[in-house]
Amino acid sequence: MNTAARFLRPTLAVGAVAVAIWQVTLLLGVLRGGLASDLVETASVKKGSFIVGISRDGTVESGDIVSVRAPRAGRHQTLTWLIEDGTEVEEGDVIAKVDMSQYHFEVDQQRLEHGNRVAQVEQEQRDRTRDHESAQASVDRHLRALGVLTKSQLTEQEQSDAQVGFDRWNLQWSETDYGKQSRLFDGGIVPESQVDHSERVLRSREHALDKSEKDGSYLGAEHASGRTQAQSDIDTSQFESELTERRIGEAVESARKRAARAAEQLKEAEEQLAAGDVKAPKPGIVVLGKTWGEMGRRTLKEGDRLRWHSKVADIADLSDLRVELRVDEASIHKVRVGQEVVTGPKGTSEPKSDGEVISIGAVAREVRPFEDPNAVPGQRSFDVVVKIHDPDLDVMRPGMAAEAQFVSERLADVLSVPVESVFDHEGEQIAYVQRGDRFVARAVTTGERNDEAVVILSGLTERDRVALTDPTRQEAR
Repeated sequence: MNTAARFLRPTLAVGAVAVAIWQVTLLLGVLRGGLASDLVETASVKKGSFIVGISRDGTVESGDIVSVRAPRAGRHQTLTWLIEDGTEVEEGDVIAKVDMSQYHFEVDQQRLEHGNRVAQVEQEQRDRTRDHESAQASVDRHLRALGVLTKSQLTEQEQSDAQVGFDRWNLQWSETDYGKQSRLFDGGIVPESQVDHSERVLRSREHALDKSEKDGSYLGAEHASGRTQAQSDIDTSQFESELTERRIGEAVESARKRAARAAEQLKEAEEQLAAGDVKAPKPGIVVLGKTWGEMGRRTLKEGDRLRWHSKVADIADLSDLRVELRVDEASIHKVRVGQEVVTGPKGTSEPKSDGEVISIGAVAREVRPFEDPNAVPGQRSFDVVVKIHDPDLDVMRPGMAAEAQFVSERLADVLSVPVESVFDHEGEQIAYVQRGDRFVARAVTTGERNDEAVVILSGLTERDRVALTDPTRQEAR
């Protein structure tokens, strides 16, 4: 056993050296134009316009979808006929027929609802009129209160003014008496005590005048505040009165609209009772509803029993198609509302349609597995909606997978190749150019790029064809 091991190790070493020499020989063959190209996929160098920007996949959806539901009659209805899923319909086209035997109750309910709505018109008129009358009475009350307040304040002001006048007269009299007593004292006619008494009376009446004047000022400020508050109450009540007056018309009009809708629903229910048809309310494409079957969720079919008012189908407006997709938080700075977008069916060569970004989610969120089983755990993305301008309805329909390229810049008349055709080799970028049945390595200079292609500034010509995989590794396999 030890002897075999001693012979095995040198043999393996020699084999490894031989493989390494063979791979180096293959690489030199490529660099010298010596590798066969039979098994290597290639692409031509393209010349023309080039879009700089990121690309993301999404789903085509309609921006205007109306759900069509079973009639509100009975607990269950049976589908006796159903239009084919994906059919394009016009307004009024029949999309389903149901068993109408239970619809008599629905019509009776709609008649009762219509009668109630009609009665509500008069009730709203009475209620809103009563509210307006109450608000107007409040205005009158506040106006009367202002009149009473004004008269009361006038009386109080007159009394205050009279008191000030009285105190001023008393002060003048005391000033005269004090002067008189002072002269009599100087003449030795009256004692000094009488002069002192006269002075005390004078000071007392000066204080009384000062107090009555301050009381008058305070009363004036208090009256102004009272009038301001009273006027504010009047303005508020007048606003409420005007508001309730406007609400009379609004409430009655709203009640009339509800009555009109009830009348329309009654008419529709009566028509359905007579015809047993579920019709498309607008033009669009039919997307049939789902139900639970033995194998899980499936599309509705004839013979299915519908629950009360359950969805029969969605009618998707084909004139308003959008692509709903997600952009990761690391790339969202390359997307803006109003930005030009080129979009089309995913994985096809169908002509592309122009579009624009119409909304970007306000916050990043983590996509749950039930939304997208292929979502990267922990990655947060922004929801982005792209409106498609003039979509080709032969190739773009709701529910289809789509790819969208966000245009950051358009370059004219440049050379480009797929990104996978450019390789890093010893610090420089190279492409493998096909020459007959072999490839030649050629250094290239690259410019702008997007998720699919890269601009070639030098090193290639429009006539060249390049390998999409490293031919040295292809040959080595």
